[in-house]
Amino acid sequence: MNQYDQKKLLSYIDAVSFAMYDTLLYLDTHPSDKKALKAFEEYQSARKKAVREYSQYFEPLTLDYADNRTHFTWATSPWPWQKEGC
Repeated sequence: MNQYDQKKLLSYIDAVSFAMYDTLLYLDTHPSDKKALKAFEEYQSARKKAVREYSQYFEPLTLDYADNRTHFTWATSPWPWQKEGC
């Protein structure tokens, strides 16, 4: 995977995360809505898969996907506002 794929996958993670959390908020007030619960579970599954894939090809986004072989670049890579295009 290249940097274009990295940005595309990260954008997908952002979108599916938003949908998952938005559905979760809806479920706070509509806990018996089976259709919404199914949608939440699908978004959650898609997010887990995408974050796992991102962690495998690039670096972990959360500690849940880090292992003892992981090289962390959080402190050594440019911050978002230091990258080109910001």
